[in-house]
Amino acid sequence: MTSSAPISSQLVSRAYRGTILHALSRSELVYFADGLLLVDSEGLIVACGPWADLKDALQGVAVRQCRPDQLIVPGFVDTHVHLPQMAVAGCQAPSLLEWLDTHIFAEEARFEDEDYARTVSAWFLSELLANGTTLANVFLTSHPGASQIAFETAASLGNRVVMGQTLMDKHAPDSLLRPAAQLLAETESLCKSWHGANDGRIQYAWVPRFALTSSEELLSGLGALRRQYPEVYLHTHLSEQLAEIAAVKAQFPWASDYTQVYEHFGLLGARTILAHGVHLSDEELLRLKTLDASLAHCPSSNFFLKSGRFRLMDVLQRQLRVGLGSDVGAGPELSLFTVMKDAQYMQSDTLVPLATLFYLATLGGAEALHLGHRVGNFEPGKEADFVVLDLPPSPVARQKPTASSQQDSEALLSRLVYQGHQPWVAATYIRGHQVYQRTAIAQN
Repeated sequence: MTSSAPISSQLVSRAYRGTILHALSRSELVYFADGLLLVDSEGLIVACGPWADLKDALQGVAVRQCRPDQLIVPGFVDTHVHLPQMAVAGCQAPSLLEWLDTHIFAEEARFEDEDYARTVSAWFLSELLANGTTLANVFLTSHPGASQIAFETAASLGNRVVMGQTLMDKHAPDSLLRPAAQLLAETESLCKSWHGANDGRIQYAWVPRFALTSSEELLSGLGALRRQYPEVYLHTHLSEQLAEIAAVKAQFPWASDYTQVYEHFGLLGARTILAHGVHLSDEELLRLKTLDASLAHCPSSNFFLKSGRFRLMDVLQRQLRVGLGSDVGAGPELSLFTVMKDAQYMQSDTLVPLATLFYLATLGGAEALHLGHRVGNFEPGKEADFVVLDLPPSPVARQKPTASSQQDSEALLSRLVYQGHQPWVAATYIRGHQVYQRTAIAQN
């Protein structure tokens, strides 16, 4: 998209030339075979369009030139992932509840050791950047000290994150539990310190793990916090597996369904992100749409734990907000390339359009997190979060399509979804600043 008005070279601080692809919606892509991305000194996008249309705005501005086999895309958005599960990603168990008891709770208990918390936080947050993830919605551990360390590390590395202390006051090992009143005080203190920090790149979320590990006192207290801080997120799990749903029904017999548990305590609304939603009824989906809650689809995790099939196309047709989540550690890796591919494979009876998958991994995820006005594509005025990808060359020349723009973008999307993986990420930028580099970009 280019600006209709002439662009003053005085506005432009940095320029990136190369093949550019981004989404305006789940069905509309913008592709420039020889494009130019212009960024100002504040890291905001001035313009994005064809080189021929924008080159006159480059007086005195050095251009960072991508190679012909490189591609510039918006940064990827991971709408659901667990920092303290990084070291046990891919550890197998027969079901969700057994997996938590066998692998996850013991690992999360290790975060009482703040040196361990610091090591894993740096590892996890660096790996997000190395995977091209420029925005992530992150579960932390239940320890306030380890949570503080995670926020400090994100601020140091430059990550854009929504994060919060995980809250549990029942049905977990004693080492991970705290009384509801203590948890509410701890999480409010962290929120006051970190929500909106680092020039808005850090946002806070209230994070009850899920209904089973939450007392009514804890959920009621979180409802009060949501009313007091309406701009703060709420991030939790919903309807991942049938046994989980049955257990929630037994714990909250007054609720008509799992969704009503959260609804009763005032936890659903804009800026609520609900992971999974595999077994939601039509009526629950309608209520979530009405309340403007978002869903995080985690296909890799759903495959791994045999949770069931998320109704992706149905959810999109109902116009709910939805993004993709790696869900490490039930998801085995942080790469959104893999998650896009698994989202396709999960829909065994429907072919998901490639443009839709790319949208969900970029702009759709940003919109699910209510940040589509700031990031997610290359519209002027948004913050310059983007990734430069190395596309491995083929030894066999491919015949050039006749309708180059549409067919070239489809060919690129096919490679990204079905062949893409982490080593393709050459460099990652957040608000115009390089936060990861594997391959240098030439400057002329």
